[in-house]
Parts: sequence; C-alpha cells; structure tokens
Amino acid sequence: MELRQIVYDVIKTQIQFGAYKAGDILPTMENAAGNFLVSLDTVRAAYLRLQREGYVTLSQNIGTMVIKDYNKQEVELHVQHFFSHRKHALIDLSKSLRPLLGHAQWIGLKNAPVEIYKSIEQLESHNPLPPFTAFNHIMQAYASLGNELLLRLVWQIFMFYEAPFFSMPENPWRLFVVRDYSLSSLDHWLRKDWNALRESIYEAQDSLSLTLSQLYERRITAPPPQQEIPFTWSCYKKASQICYSLAMDLLISICRGQYPVNTLLPSLEKLSTERNVSVSTVRRALSLLNGVGATRSSQRIGTRVLPLHETAQNCNLTSPAVRKRLLDMAQSLQILTLSCKAVSEITVASLDTAGLQKCKNELSSVKSRQQYELVTYAALELLERFAPYQAIRTVYGELMQQLFWGYALRSMWQKKDDRMQFYLSCFESFTSALDEADAALFSDKLEELLIHEFRFAVGNLVKLGIFEAERLLIPDL
Repeated sequence: MELRQIVYDVIKTQIQFGAYKAGDILPTMENAAGNFLVSLDTVRAAYLRLQREGYVTLSQNIGTMVIKDYNKQEVELHVQHFFSHRKHALIDLSKSLRPLLGHAQWIGLKNAPVEIYKSIEQLESHNPLPPFTAFNHIMQAYASLGNELLLRLVWQIFMFYEAPFFSMPENPWRLFVVRDYSLSSLDHWLRKDWNALRESIYEAQDSLSLTLSQLYERRITAPPPQQEIPFTWSCYKKASQICYSLAMDLLISICRGQYPVNTLLPSLEKLSTERNVSVSTVRRALSLLNGVGATRSSQRIGTRVLPLHETAQNCNLTSPAVRKRLLDMAQSLQILTLSCKAVSEITVASLDTAGLQKCKNELSSVKSRQQYELVTYAALELLERFAPYQAIRTVYGELMQQLFWGYALRSMWQKKDDRMQFYLSCFESFTSALDEADAALFSDKLEELLIHEFRFAVGNLVKLGIFEAERLLIPDL
C-alpha cells in the first residue's frame, strides 16, 4: 500500500474508466501532487510507471498525455472488472462511512474556517468532474480536527472507494455532490444550523452507499472472483516502518503477560528468526520499547521487562519517536471518541441474544480481575470484534493497537478514587445495556467515557511537553 502504488492505481483506473481519454492531458505533476495530497516525488514515480506501461507519454512541451485509447466496450469491461473484484469490500465500506466518519465530518465542518467554503464554487467544473476538488474541500474540514491519523484514514478510504467511483462515466452521485450536498452544507454553515448540517452529511453518506448498491444491482453483472480485493489500512505512513509494528506486537504481548515482569525478552537473533525480520529491525523495535519505558536493555544481559511503577521514570520523552507514538495514541483516541457512539449503537442493535451474552462474558473479565480502569479498552474491544461491518473492525483494530503506546503513562495516571468510581459506573451501565439490549444506553455511556478519557490524555500529554496534542479538537457531549 505504498503511496506511489495507490496514486498509480487511481490514475490508471481513471484512464480505464474513460475519465481521461486518449489525447487528454493529465494534471501537471505539481497539480497532481496537490490533488492527491502527496509529494511531487510520489506523483513522479506514478507518472513514470504509467509511461513505462504505455498509458501516457511525458513531454516537456505538452505535458503528460494519455495515449491509451479504449472504446465503450473496453471501458465497460474495466468497470465490470474493477467493481466485481471489490464488491463486498466496497459495499461494506459504503455502509461503514456514516458510523466511522459522519460525526467527525460534522465536527470538522462546524469548526472549519470560512475559506474552505469558497472552494465549493470550483465544484461546477468540466465534465467529467475531477473528484479531487470535492475531496480537498472535505479534507480541509477534517483538518480542523488537528488529527493527521484521521486524514490518512480518510485519504485511504477515498482512494480505495470514492475516487474510482467518482470517475465512472454517468455517475449520478457526482451531480448530487455538486448541486445538492455542497450547496446545502454551505447554506447550513452560513446560518449556523448545525442540526441541518449534520443531517445533510448523513444524507450524503447514506446516498453514496445507496448509489453504490444500485450500481451493483443494475449494472455490475460480472461475478466476483473467489478471492476479492479487501479494504486495508495501516496507521503508519510507510509499509517499511515494520519496526513500529514489531514493537507494538511485543508491547501487546507484555501487557497480556506473555512476557512477565522482570523476565528477559528473547534475544535479537531469536526474535529475528521468530518474526521473520532483520536483526536491525528488532534492534530498532527494542529501542522504541526502551523509550516508552516498557523494557530496559543491558549489554551481555538482554532486554528486561520493567514493572509498571518503573515505566514512567524510564520513559524517554526527549525521543522524537517516543513522542510521536504517544501522539499517535492521542490521535487514535480522538477518532474512537468521535465515532464510538454511532459504531456502538449499530453494533449492539445488530446483536442477537447469543451475541449479547458473548459481549457480557467478555466484559465480565474486567470485574473478575477488579481492573475497572480497563473498562474503556474492554468496551472498545467488543466493537472491534462484533461490529457488523468489516471496515469498522479493520479500522478499530488498528486504532486500538495504538492505545498501547500509552503504556508508559499508566503509572503516571494514578488510580484515584473518583476515577475508579466513574469506571465502575460505566461498567455497570454497559452491563445493564447488554442485559436490556439497550443500544442507546450503551452508546451514550461509551461516548461519555471516551470524551472523559480523551480530555484526560490530552491534558497529561500537554503537561509532559507534547504540545502537538493541543491541536486535537476535543468534542463535547
């Protein structure tokens, strides 16, 4: 999922769908970099690959010209192939948009500067409509939340789903965006009618899902292959940052007691063999674990797992990598806070009696261990496991892993009586909601809990000197 591969795939799909025809000039590399929100080097690599594979020619005088010439039948074959190979992932993702991103988009638009609304006038452009004007407009709204991780998630969803969908010939949803949604959202914003703005956002997201479903019903006749292309997402910018994934994997194992306190982790060589990575990757992963205070490495001895009360004093807050991981934790918590109400409501409502009982059994482990401070993670884990859509489970799985980067802070945040009482009341509310199959009670309490946790996390990160956390907008109930 390298950026250059994604940019290449999207432009190639646009050519195959006839959005760019033979003789058309692609945007300049500089403009394309602005459209895709990526570096010039990323776009250049994608354009050069398109040239090598015979889709375009590159000329200093003319620019990047499309030379592939597809007739209507070939375009239709490409449309059939693309959508049949992603059928279940796209339908699932379309139904996940509102619970995952609806509230975040609303909060973002409410707090967005007036300048972004001026770009709406640009939406009425040449036919076929370039999808990126609308995309950049929405990305500016999300940017007001101050969350780089959220922007990467929205970017990935757009490139996988909406950019190809926008590029289809005769797509009715493009006209809806330009003539209805964009203008109505501007009107609601100018009148400060936030309820109407929220309903407009939800209507647009539901409309996108409905239009996609109708496309499959009326047009896509090619059967899906045995192995379809799934939607994937990683919290990290580059696939090559495997040391972070390895460090996270080891940290989760430590938290779950697979590597007990005061025991030694396996040697560099053994971890390298077990995890199928290089020794240098293991060394960087262990350095990060030392930085967050989970372990301490000593020559000739190895890497020892530290007890929780020693983590704070061993956490190296001067390390840029450690500070970035702690910020990742806060950004993940913000996304979960913004989406948890809608996600938990559809999840609990979708459960049958057996599913509700499974959730209660999972939640009961918090009570049996008397660790009510873990009720937040336990409730989120239910959503990650039982949410009705795979895209939500995928995104929540990634986000919840990032919460483990806050491991070093657990000993800093003392178990105060008032906090523990609040956690206990949340646990009791969740249990009662599952008993009564009350999705509204569960979702309301989880949102209250996560806003409480998010405020607490941001406040403590700022006290520790990680001032970037101040940019994260804290939602109200």
